[in-house]
Amino acid sequence: MIIEQRRLLAGSTQLALRPNGLYICQRNSHGRATLEFEMPYEEVLPVQVTRFRTTPQLTWRPLLALWFVVNLLHRLIPVTENGQLSDAAWLGLFGFGGLLIGVYLYGQRNWWQHVTLGTARTNITLADRSSERASVDKFARALESRTKAYLREEYANINPLGLIDTQLHRLRWLRKLDVLTEREARILATRLTGRLDSSPLRSMGQELESPYVN
Repeated sequence: MIIEQRRLLAGSTQLALRPNGLYICQRNSHGRATLEFEMPYEEVLPVQVTRFRTTPQLTWRPLLALWFVVNLLHRLIPVTENGQLSDAAWLGLFGFGGLLIGVYLYGQRNWWQHVTLGTARTNITLADRSSERASVDKFARALESRTKAYLREEYANINPLGLIDTQLHRLRWLRKLDVLTEREARILATRLTGRLDSSPLRSMGQELESPYVN
């Protein structure tokens, strides 16, 4: 599964589910890769989707540019002999106002609303466009599902002849990531150790060994 998002004058971001990890590639406006790597599925969980909006901060540069444009329009706009604005002047002002509104609406959609796809290793931030929200959420679910399936296939198999402590640690890791349910982890631990429960038993202040399965 692949998802790609392009931004005006800012390049593109591509995410893809590969056999062994999440592929991430960011390119600039010239198509040159500025960031490209593959995150192993072992480093993905948990997956979170967070949406937020940033407030544009006015600095001296856009204010200076606006002041320059206003003064330029004041000099270029034709007026009548009575000092009133002509039809062409009103048309120019409406055009300039429409341009400002268009920039604001574009910024609302592409610059100030964001969605973050969070993983255990990194966060990938994209523009939160209404037309792409469903695909981003679908990709996040597919990423979580693919990661859990991969971890199950690679790490949920047990070998009673192998190192038991290492395998028990691995089962606890899979349970912590919610790859295995509590019941599945308990069954696998029992098959591995031959005990009904790996947790110690206590009686009269003494720690007892858990019973073995015949």
